[in-house]
This record gives sequence, C-alpha cells and structure tokens, in this order.
Amino acid sequence: MKENEKIIALDSLRGIAALMVCIFHFTNDTTFLPSDTILHLIGKNGWSGVQLFFLISGFVIPYSLHKVDYSYQNCFYLSKRFLARRFIRIEIPYFVSILLVLFVGYLYAISPYYKGNGFELDFENIFLHLFYLNSFFDKPFLSSVYWTLGIEFQFYLLMIFIFPLLIKRSIRFIFILLFWYGLSFVFADVHLIFGYMPYFGLGILLFRNYIKVEKQNYFYFTAILLLSVSLFESRVSFFVVLIAFLIVYFKPNFSFWGSAFLGTISYSLYLIHLSIGGRMISLTALFTQNIYFRIISVLIIVLICICASYIYYLLIEKPSLNLAKKTHEQKNK
Repeated sequence: MKENEKIIALDSLRGIAALMVCIFHFTNDTTFLPSDTILHLIGKNGWSGVQLFFLISGFVIPYSLHKVDYSYQNCFYLSKRFLARRFIRIEIPYFVSILLVLFVGYLYAISPYYKGNGFELDFENIFLHLFYLNSFFDKPFLSSVYWTLGIEFQFYLLMIFIFPLLIKRSIRFIFILLFWYGLSFVFADVHLIFGYMPYFGLGILLFRNYIKVEKQNYFYFTAILLLSVSLFESRVSFFVVLIAFLIVYFKPNFSFWGSAFLGTISYSLYLIHLSIGGRMISLTALFTQNIYFRIISVLIIVLICICASYIYYLLIEKPSLNLAKKTHEQKNK
C-alpha cells in the first residue's frame, strides 16, 4: 500500500459491518423469526459487525491524526481542531437520530396498535446521551446501538493523549497496548474502552504498517492480539477480525457490487435502522404469524432501511461531512 492511496477496503468493510448489525437486529434481537429459519441463522453472528467497526476505527482515527502531523508540541491546537471536526461529522447526525427515535416513538405510541405505557420524555436520559453517559447512570440508551458510539468517543479521546507514542518503535508500542489491555481486568465495565483493545489494536497495527513504522515485529504483535481475541472473546469475533485484517493488508482495493454504496451510508444505516426497521418489525408482528411472509418482510424492511439511510445521508450526514471539511479548510488558511 502506498501512503495517501485511498483504502477502498475500509469503506467496503464498514458497509458490511453496518449491514451485519442491521440484519442481526431484525432476525435475532427479536422473537420475530424462529431460530431455525435461514435468515435467523444468517444473521445470528451479525453482532460481530461492531468489532469490525472498532478495527476500522483503530486504523482511521490514528491515520487522521497522522495526516495533520499531530504531536505533543501541537496537541493543544490540533486536538481542538480534531474534536471540532469529529463533532460536526459524527455528533450532528447522532443528535438528529435521537430526535428521529423520539419522533418515531411518539408516532408509534399514539397509533391504535400500540400496547404499553404512554409516550414520555425523560429529559435526564436525553441529556446523558449528549456525552454517552447513560450506562454509567443506569439509564437505557434510546437506541441500543448508541453504546458503541460511546466506546468510539472514548477512543477519540484516548488517541489525543497517546497517539504520538503509537508511531514510535516496537518496545514502547507493545508496552502501551499491554497496559491498555491490562486495564480491562481492573475496569471490567463493558462500557469502557479497555476490553476492546484487541480490535482497536489490530487497526492500529494496520495503520503502523501503512505508514511503514512497523515491519520487524509486525506479525508477532498481530499474533498476540488475535490470540487474545480467540482466548478471551469469541470464535466468531476471531474469524471476523482475522478476515478483515487480511483483506485490508493484502487487498486494500477490496470491493464488490454495492459495498462502496453501503460504506458511504454505513453510519446513517447504523444510526437509524432500529428506529425505522425495528418499529416496522413490531408492527408486522401484529398482523401475521406466517413465517414465510415474515422472512420476506425482513428482506423488504432491510431494503427500506437502506433507502431511508441514503435519504438520511443526503439530508443530514453529507451536509455535516461537507461542513466539517469546510471548517478544516478554513482553519488551515
């Protein structure tokens, strides 16, 4: 791979990860389909798309800092720029998705098919969403995918502090990773970043290889992280991140029909698929018990979510991305 070459595989894998999570929620995170249906079996490991997102972020975030020559000498200035750009690019679509969740929840609650408590706004809960603090205050997220955004946000903050050390040579780098992972045994909360180090770490290794920092001990470090996933995580996670790692390493131009499009709308799809598709699944369950119709309806709902995500991307995410780029360019003048 040549530096500054676009790594198409990252976008393709991001699209695959979003679709995996979407299908998992519609087929396994509900009783809508029996466990012996083909879609249930196909989607049952889709939760591992989250680990795939973490691996991708492990590459992308350090690379973003590397491109602006981030160091401890300029960290005060560049960290503010970095966080401002991430806020515009990531947080604005996230905040709008919260409003969408509330709006769809209100419509569902006033429909004649709704059975349950009336619609209520918990302003404390909504406020905690702004800083991804719900889990620490025993407040549920409005959408179950939001907890991973909290982990990603912790990674952004962590990179601001330790990135300059990540582009150093082997000994210091491996010490940082071991210390980071060791904290997962001290702070075992699944809503803290420490336990997800192997996934982010594999992405960081790909980044270090990409900028040609690591060569001599590259495969040893990779083997250690993959071994930790296989021992302490799950076999599914191991195979998913192994395949993704090999694809990015050997096939940086990896793509297939539709993957580039899915990669483009992946964040929008991840944000809104539950608020739209989840409600559609609940409504469909009220009208039919026919398994074949439910299977077909899942496929239709996935397509509807993809179309809705494209509209969300055009209306919300893309303008946020353009604004973030424009802000970055203005600050560079």
